[in-house]
Amino acid sequence: MIEYKIDIIDELKKIGLNTTKAKETGIFGQDTMRKFKNGDTKISVEVLNRLCCLLEMQPRDILKYVETADDKEKIISKLCDKSMDKYTNI
Repeated sequence: MIEYKIDIIDELKKIGLNTTKAKETGIFGQDTMRKFKNGDTKISVEVLNRLCCLLEMQPRDILKYVETADDKEKIISKLCDKSMDKYTNI
């Protein structure tokens, strides 16, 4: 699971960017700002690029991967299922 390492809203406030200014300038839309507020990391690479530019950070400074059992089940098991498919079709 991808999580934020930092509080995006607080970091944006430090550089003087609040929700109103973000919307007025078109830097981030209302939906994106809501995602930041709620800790939702389902953002585009373009949005991540803007964050990196504004906050003068690298993606690794903003996001982190935390492995969960759910990730293993949903992602790794699919890989295992697909590799077994080639043997069942013989």
